[in-house]
Amino acid sequence: MNARNPVFDAMNEKTNETGTTHGHVTQPMGLDKLFTTCEQLQQAGKSNEALAIYTEWLHTSQDANRHMAWFNYGSLLQGTGKPQEAVKAYGECLTLQPRFPQALINLGLTLEKMGQRDAALQQWATLVGQRLLKDAPSSDMLVLALNHIGRVHEDLKQYDLAEQALEQSLALNPKQPGVIQHWVHIRQKACAWPVYKPLPNITQNEMLMATSPLAMLALTDDPVQQLLTAFAFVERTYGFKEEFLSKGREYRHERLRVGYVSGDLCVHAVGLLLPELLEGHDKSKFEIYGYDFSPEDGTAHRERLKKAFDHLRPVHTMTDRQVAELVLADEIDVLIDLHGLSSGARPGIFALHPAPKQGTYLGFIGTTGMPWFDFVIADRYALPEELTPYFTEKPLYVEGSFIPLTRDETPVREATRAEFGLPEDAFVMAAFGNVYKITPEMFATWMKILKEIPRAVLWLIDDNPTTTANIRKHATSSNANLSRIVFTPRAAHSEYKAKLRMADVFLDNFPYNCGSTTNDAINAGLPLVTLSGKTLVSRMGKSVLSSFGVSELVTETSKQYISICILLSTDSKFSEKVRRNIALNKVEAKRGMQIPLERIQAK
Repeated sequence: MNARNPVFDAMNEKTNETGTTHGHVTQPMGLDKLFTTCEQLQQAGKSNEALAIYTEWLHTSQDANRHMAWFNYGSLLQGTGKPQEAVKAYGECLTLQPRFPQALINLGLTLEKMGQRDAALQQWATLVGQRLLKDAPSSDMLVLALNHIGRVHEDLKQYDLAEQALEQSLALNPKQPGVIQHWVHIRQKACAWPVYKPLPNITQNEMLMATSPLAMLALTDDPVQQLLTAFAFVERTYGFKEEFLSKGREYRHERLRVGYVSGDLCVHAVGLLLPELLEGHDKSKFEIYGYDFSPEDGTAHRERLKKAFDHLRPVHTMTDRQVAELVLADEIDVLIDLHGLSSGARPGIFALHPAPKQGTYLGFIGTTGMPWFDFVIADRYALPEELTPYFTEKPLYVEGSFIPLTRDETPVREATRAEFGLPEDAFVMAAFGNVYKITPEMFATWMKILKEIPRAVLWLIDDNPTTTANIRKHATSSNANLSRIVFTPRAAHSEYKAKLRMADVFLDNFPYNCGSTTNDAINAGLPLVTLSGKTLVSRMGKSVLSSFGVSELVTETSKQYISICILLSTDSKFSEKVRRNIALNKVEAKRGMQIPLERIQAK
């Protein structure tokens, strides 16, 4: 559910900044004529002809600036899906002009696309290394190279190096909200606390305003701040002109046509929660459409999700407008977005209003701040009436929990604590939420629990070396015994379920409660202690546990949180009662959540 933050534009765009145009040539045609003619051919859809002209010209011309033609030729090869040839062209350009910055940038991007990320980093590092030379590259080129370096290191979970690269970029140009956004989230994912540390020429306000909505869910339990962050992000990121394609349309179908738009219909935190929800729709009332741009992961889970729809529309290669026109042609009554402000979102579809009613659900556990959504699917535990003023969407309430808990009848292998380095007689506290959700305050609470329960062991995810090292450092600062903190690597979902059965309790995060992970803990029959706050995302645990009749595991203060953990570790009757209630209510609570979509149509 948690879905990654959207990357800033400068990190994704192909550089082509020679200040030139392209052109058709036979010797002794000049460079300008070459560029002009080839550009005209490209615009006419005749890229192959332009490539042929470049090839002929480059083999015959001795122009002093022919490195620029090699660069443009490489850019055209890169843009037409010929990366290996593009690498050779950029190489020729750099042989003639080793310090041509655009070629180093584009060569790095091409190598990255070919899977050669180390080689790509080397090209950008070469450019950055020229910053102290007499004829140094422009600051714009240096910033672009540093941003690419930071982006790739972030993808590789080399957060210390990513942070350094982005700080150097911001030192050159502090007015980069997109870079600040990534820098903040990188520090979250590295558990580098405090997340907001001072940077030259960047104010605390600028850091706050540039923080992504996803990052803010884990940083504060203030619903006003989350709303303002969503508004700020939408304003600076989405420049869509709102249109109303479905205006005035009123359909009279025998069954309500409901469309889901998602790129996560696969083994993903959101996708793992969806099968029974989709299959549970009353097919006498609803006709279900899927507008799918998910990756084909080859799993049985993916196939099950695809079969849950009456009509599945693959829209991977379609533009937002084409998808909207397809939704309009399908005469969809209610269109539901499963991304919100999470990674992979396609809000451009919804900005066109292809359906009379549009809502958001599950992919982002907070308000989106997007004006094109009418409703958000929630429950009264998670989004009580007093919190609705902080949502731009109106709540569509379901009975029970809005988290669609699933049955999991897949056999789980027998495991032992010893194979995971866990003491047999320990009180094992699993905290397997995403590492960026760990806050200094939550970690301090866990450290207090370790002190209060001498036989307790804290079991954490070993997500990456940087984060694990920082967590160990924080534990040492708390005078914790590091032997009582056990790290386990990420694993396939089936292996992860086997690990859960080795624990005595699951420790929820705050303010970003676990969602899909809570479902896994419940399926394992594992008590989950949650801390409930003032935002939707901090009330997910309460939503699930209340629907299961084990609200005694819901706490509202750190002190209560610690007390419940101590009680579970010392009172076997209490622990057995909780596990029994989970087991008894699991079947009843999982008969399939029903979304009252007919209610939203009537409004």
